[in-house]
Amino acid sequence: MIYRNKEVTPTKPKVVNPTEAKFDPTLLLKRYWPYLAGGAVLVLLVSFGLFKFAVSGRNNVQAENNPAANTDLTATSTTELVSRKLDGVLVKPEDAELLPWAVMVEMHPDARPLSGIAKANLVFEAPVEGGITRLMVVYDATTTVASVGPVRSARPYFVEWADALHAAYAHVGGSPEALNRIGGLLKFRNLDEFTSGKYFWRDSNRAAPHNTYTSQKLVTSAVQVKSWRPEDFSSWTYDDSTSTASGDYPMVEIPYGGSYNVRWQYDKDKDAYVRYQSGKIFKDADGSVVEAKNILVMVTEQRVLDDVGRLYIRTAGSGKAELYRSGFKSEVRWSRSPGENLRIETTDGRAVAINRGTTWIEVVTLAEQMPKALPASSTTSTNR
Repeated sequence: MIYRNKEVTPTKPKVVNPTEAKFDPTLLLKRYWPYLAGGAVLVLLVSFGLFKFAVSGRNNVQAENNPAANTDLTATSTTELVSRKLDGVLVKPEDAELLPWAVMVEMHPDARPLSGIAKANLVFEAPVEGGITRLMVVYDATTTVASVGPVRSARPYFVEWADALHAAYAHVGGSPEALNRIGGLLKFRNLDEFTSGKYFWRDSNRAAPHNTYTSQKLVTSAVQVKSWRPEDFSSWTYDDSTSTASGDYPMVEIPYGGSYNVRWQYDKDKDAYVRYQSGKIFKDADGSVVEAKNILVMVTEQRVLDDVGRLYIRTAGSGKAELYRSGFKSEVRWSRSPGENLRIETTDGRAVAINRGTTWIEVVTLAEQMPKALPASSTTSTNR
């Protein structure tokens, strides 16, 4: 039997339209997963950054509008403050030991009102010739004072106190003894209007000799030009304790005589003493009331040096003193070695703490100048 081969026509391959192809997610994931993973990470990072920025901005706004939010920062900065050597005020460490500057200022009635006295950090008041007193006002280098004066002449005991503080000392001439003392001190920072007039000015509205003034800006300029640098001096001890008790001596009078009589009245609300002169509150030329945190009455001796009546006042050694602070009176002792700062001590030589802030040292040399510290039962109200 014979079989005939059947002719077979070859078939063409079927063409598939790409748009009709089935989507295979598994294949896509396998092929593109590195790119997909990277994109996801990038999106997460950008989202986190935007969220953090938004939260930070909101917190900053809240901190600006809420002072309590800065409590921790304030507490940290406060713990870094230290006592300023001149007056115990708490300041940044870099401001604690700057060069102080002192100015001789007269107390003559024709010189009043005085300028810049209310801003002083430390003041020495002592008798000079003719039954009058004179001031040496001392400022920290950071204290801004536009006008100080009227500036008058030097006296030897003020020179010694300024030298003990290593302060720049501004004055207009001086007594022969004072100028000799200045000339004998090699490192003394002498700023005399007679030789350094550009650091002073004469006020045409005031009659001479009550018309010479200086300022913090001018003294600072002199310090820089003369390359004066601060030097160490012994500081006082300061008390940070607080008490609600009322002292028994809210008033002390210094009877220097006539219009120079001084009264310091304690103001409990301010914890400060207000100065009265000739029965009136003593004010600066700008209207500021003169106040002090501490009053130290320093008792010493004097003698007349010449026929003009100029005085020598003992500033070294030791002597009786009375300290008034926060309405309390303490019997203390002052002591000082040549070239050293004044010390405030107990009778057995231990340091006595004082309040932080301005101290006025009232120097008395005669029995009739001894202070009259009146107890509370014999004083009247200060609100008048």
